[in-house]
Amino acid sequence: MSKLIKIQKPKFIDEFEEVNDIFEEILIAEKIQNKLIENATIDGKSDVGFTIDSCIFKNIIFKNCNFQNIDLLDARFENCDLSNTSFNSGSIHRVEFINCKLLGCKFDDSNIKNVLFHNILGKYINFSFSKINSVNIVESNVQESVFQEVRLDKTAFNNTDFSNSYFNKTSLSKMDLTTCDISGINIEINDVSGAIVTPLQGLDLTRLMGIVVK
Repeated sequence: MSKLIKIQKPKFIDEFEEVNDIFEEILIAEKIQNKLIENATIDGKSDVGFTIDSCIFKNIIFKNCNFQNIDLLDARFENCDLSNTSFNSGSIHRVEFINCKLLGCKFDDSNIKNVLFHNILGKYINFSFSKINSVNIVESNVQESVFQEVRLDKTAFNNTDFSNSYFNKTSLSKMDLTTCDISGINIEINDVSGAIVTPLQGLDLTRLMGIVVK
């Protein structure tokens, strides 16, 4: 098991307000704060510059949601389906995504700090042009994900499937990939230089140099 990064956890108040009216308290609200939202579907929430502060979402399905430029602070998503939700150009700080579906989610051009992705299904997830600092991606499936011109700082990957993912101008130097599946990743040799890999992974990466091993 590769070493995880010590990150700040979400900060919550002692008591949350339960949401009883999704339309009044979520769909037309400009800000959600100190709320516990459970067992519901949030459909069609599209709000540029929306704010979520100190909230927990459990068993929520997000459909047709666009959270561009979101300010997402101190939040936890548990067993939620956020597939195809856009968080692009957002500020995401002290947030946990646990046992969530993030298929096709867009986190491009975002500032992502102190965030945990644990046991997520995130195929096709896009982090392009983002700044990622103090982030753990653990026991997750992010096959065919996109990391284009991403700045990684204090980031750890553990038991995560990156197969057939695309890395471009995203340095993996000093990143421990030994517990991850990196088969078929599309990456430049300069970006993978200095990464920590297993002998078998290293053998697979020789294809980047045009070497044929027989």
